[in-house]
Amino acid sequence: MTNLATQTSTSRRPEIWQILMAVGFLIWVAMEISHRGARSTDNSVSPVTITFTILQLLTGLLILQGACEALVQSVEHLGARLRWDPFVAGTIAEMLATLPEFVLIVFLVQIDPLTAFTVAFITVYNNALIMSVYAFFLPRDREGLFIMPKAITRAGTEVLVAGAGLVLIIGIVKLAGTTHLGKDSLKTTDLFMISGVLFSVFALYLYTLIRHHSATTEHPSADSQTPSTPHASWPTIATLFTIGVAGALLGGDAVSAFADDAIHSFKLPSIPTAIFLAFFAGISELVIIYKAHRRKQLAIALSNAFGGVAEVMFLVVPFTLLTIGSFALYTGNPFYSIPVNFTTTTLVLLIFPVFFVLLQYLRNEHTFSVLQAGAMTGLYILLLYTLMAWE
Repeated sequence: MTNLATQTSTSRRPEIWQILMAVGFLIWVAMEISHRGARSTDNSVSPVTITFTILQLLTGLLILQGACEALVQSVEHLGARLRWDPFVAGTIAEMLATLPEFVLIVFLVQIDPLTAFTVAFITVYNNALIMSVYAFFLPRDREGLFIMPKAITRAGTEVLVAGAGLVLIIGIVKLAGTTHLGKDSLKTTDLFMISGVLFSVFALYLYTLIRHHSATTEHPSADSQTPSTPHASWPTIATLFTIGVAGALLGGDAVSAFADDAIHSFKLPSIPTAIFLAFFAGISELVIIYKAHRRKQLAIALSNAFGGVAEVMFLVVPFTLLTIGSFALYTGNPFYSIPVNFTTTTLVLLIFPVFFVLLQYLRNEHTFSVLQAGAMTGLYILLLYTLMAWE
């Protein structure tokens, strides 16, 4: 009876992530109330506006960490009830973690479609770097290898092949169009067509994961230390999911507002600005990876790290193109298009080596070593440097 009472009182005690999220929400409410008076009447760089901008970042991070924890727990319980493979459950969590990025993209498209386009593609490079760095922390056997889940070595490598082929085709077409046909931008029809193809590939990828890999048993190295997840009721799962979605929207909006104020104040160039914005927009994925890894749920952490590379290409990028095309169709303003120039063409073409290198390493005996992680990290840092240096 004593143990039962102790467990009951402990379960009713708020967890740290709930307290931090509540604090972030209270700060957000206070800032929203004072926003029209204090902030909107003073757009200059002053201690007041700097403090307000920093509070926006702090608020967004506090809300996002809680939203990510709620999403992870909802997916855990849902996966336990449906007996999903942990990697598939983590993939669903990764999809939900992109909500803050969607908020940022819609916000940016209204201001500058080119910046939104750049942020979407830069997110792929940022997440590739995150994937390579996280690979250093994976547990390994006596030979120094980590055996990857079958969902990655099969469906994951297939989507990497598709992504590499698509970016190569789009990049070559952009080069040919600007040099031989005099085409200077991607119009509404182009944007809808490309986004439709990318969404279709992602839908097939998701179908393959759920249909063929949802019941796959992970290799022991990936989940031997993973604690079993207790079943939760459907209302509990729905509540956690709702909290996670609402938190992702509020936190994403707060972080994007901070990034917008910071960029306009410091006047950074477009590529570093995009890297900055993409990092804070994708902070939720970092939180999920950290929390899942700390709880020894390697399949969920790995699915988010890998999904940050593959899924963003087939979810965030087409959403960006679709949003730009929709604004162009609704307003009829030619401003909503993507110029065909050196920067945009390079952004697309350089994704090919990102996917190609990751594909080759995953196909190498379906393992991942420290050497491969180091080589990938160096390559992705060089790619980001190239994008900034040759802007």
